[in-house]
Amino acid sequence: MAILTLAHAMWRGPVGAGYQMASIPAPVFVGAYLVCAANGVAIDQIAALVVISGVVAIGLVLLMPRPEKIFPSELAGVSVFLLGASLLPLVFDLLSDKGQLAPAVIMMEMAIIIPAFMIMMVVVLSRLPIAPFAVIIGATLGLMLAAWLMPEQLQFATALASNPWLAVPQPILPRFEGITLGLVIMFVIPILPTFISLLGSLTALQRAADADWKKPDSPPLRRGLLASSLSIVAAGLLGGMVASPSSACYSLSIANRALSRHIAFLGAAFLCAMAFSPQIAAFFGLLPKTVQAVMLIYVAVIMLVSGIQLITARMLDTRRTLVAGVGIFAGMSVLILPGVFRIYLPALASPLSFGCLAALLVHLLTLPLVTRQASLSLPVGASLPRLAEDETIRLGGAWATHRATMQKVENFLIEIGEVMALRGENTINVAIRHLEGEVSVVLKHQGGMLPAPSSQPAVLSLDNGMDDDVAFILWLAVRQASTVERKAGELRLTFLDA
Repeated sequence: MAILTLAHAMWRGPVGAGYQMASIPAPVFVGAYLVCAANGVAIDQIAALVVISGVVAIGLVLLMPRPEKIFPSELAGVSVFLLGASLLPLVFDLLSDKGQLAPAVIMMEMAIIIPAFMIMMVVVLSRLPIAPFAVIIGATLGLMLAAWLMPEQLQFATALASNPWLAVPQPILPRFEGITLGLVIMFVIPILPTFISLLGSLTALQRAADADWKKPDSPPLRRGLLASSLSIVAAGLLGGMVASPSSACYSLSIANRALSRHIAFLGAAFLCAMAFSPQIAAFFGLLPKTVQAVMLIYVAVIMLVSGIQLITARMLDTRRTLVAGVGIFAGMSVLILPGVFRIYLPALASPLSFGCLAALLVHLLTLPLVTRQASLSLPVGASLPRLAEDETIRLGGAWATHRATMQKVENFLIEIGEVMALRGENTINVAIRHLEGEVSVVLKHQGGMLPAPSSQPAVLSLDNGMDDDVAFILWLAVRQASTVERKAGELRLTFLDA
């Protein structure tokens, strides 16, 4: 966990997204661990399977130059939403002890949870210097109320006495003997939901750190995936559990606006201290159930809303609605019928694993249907602005693109009409194509290559002759495009749909 936390905090080099992301044992691998335990697979063999899984993950990252193209924001939103939803059964189990608690005990728990949760909200909304510590303050109040109302939940003395202050961890070296293809596949399957969940976390952090955020930034996402993949290999070599970023912790960071990387460095140091001190680990493992529940409620609320924000970051057409809807439905099915999945699909008996895989499958199967193309032939003249606006609005509505993106296409059509008029052409012939995350425009024209747009545009250049007029207007036409390519008889542009 410390290795992964430090790897993500690195902001230079090929590894690390540069964000503060605390780590926990990866929940999506728990199903695979349980299947191995049920079938007598030794721990050192499991370590070998983890190493293989990490190597496969590294290979997948190297094959994905732009991971957000394969895992768009809808999938990231589904993963974040399902992580939040998967906390709700944990909260109810903590509070009801699986239905074994009397109503009077539950009412006493509510007397602890409600004030603690209220103080968390008041502190985080206060804008005071203590706002980033809202959860710690609320948990401290809950701990005090628990000591007063339910002292039987505090069993620190007995547990701490049975654990030493210092103990050196004993790594378990991987053993590759007896590894079967079926076991390898079972440990490779969780890689995809791990990637989707990680991309959701990184995208949420990017969104929180940048007030002008419009689309995911690809390089940090790729470096973050590589950091997680390398940490999987490290976990296998040490014989430990696979680590993954904690959605609860990054949600707390976003809610409290505590995004500094220095927190990650301190957290990694503390994790190392826990690794060598069973007594410190035991202390944090014995927090009263009511205190654990109130903290889970707080982060679950944040994660549910963060997931919805990511899902709706782009306009939802029918296809994106199906991708998100199927993923959420599949994940909630595991929450509703956990026993069925544990019996028949133990490797996918996790809302995150099953929901993300279902959403990814729908996304990949319907991806060929996303590409859409239209050919337009618009007359050059006074009617061009109106026709360009009508066509771009029509296409944007049909393709569910951002209005701002089609506004850029509209501006290009209007400005390029001026260029065509200066060249003596009466018609604009363009092919507009909608891909996942971008809109490309191909202009066909007569003659050779169009001149280069002005490198130093100025209004005065309009008085310097025909060539300068065309170069200046071309700059106006293409200035909002992400890529511009000139060929003989053709001009290609790409507009990011963000």
